[in-house]
Amino acid sequence: MGDRLAITTLSMSAEPSPNSTEQLIVLLTQHQEQLFRYIFSLVPVEADARDILQETSLALFRKFDQYDATRPFMPWAYRFAYLQVQKHREKAARSLLLFSEDVMDLLVSERAHIEPQLDERLRLLDGCLQKLTVQDKELVTSRYAQRHSAEEIMQRFDMSRRTLFRNLELLRQRLHECVTRQLQTEGLV
Repeated sequence: MGDRLAITTLSMSAEPSPNSTEQLIVLLTQHQEQLFRYIFSLVPVEADARDILQETSLALFRKFDQYDATRPFMPWAYRFAYLQVQKHREKAARSLLLFSEDVMDLLVSERAHIEPQLDERLRLLDGCLQKLTVQDKELVTSRYAQRHSAEEIMQRFDMSRRTLFRNLELLRQRLHECVTRQLQTEGLV
């Protein structure tokens, strides 16, 4: 829902030409998950990461006339996201949850280095999710994709807290093993 808000917010302002606005919306739609994951790897709170994603989308919108379409979009977008993370850090400087500057630079560097592997793992995870039973897939989706609370899931699936968390742990293990097997099968480990 927050992702859609960022795109909706973009369409409210009418500074760039309609063609460039449309092009930006297409690029953001294609890459928004990836951009969010990048931001979330640098900010420890999901809500903050979603806010930064919106600010990044606005900054990209304001500067889109400077984008060179012959170059990849994501490195350009990552620079904006990084600057927005920095602005967020300045605003929240008193928070104990912030990473030091050195740690954040290391995270940025490592993230760029492992991005292809992360994308590959996500692709394989999608395949592994398809192998789960309908109920197991719904359980995983409810908790991790839809972010339902434990109480909501316990009520929906009629299970105790202990059973819920045991089942989720077992499913995480199965999915991890499935992804690892696939990586080995494809010779990517």
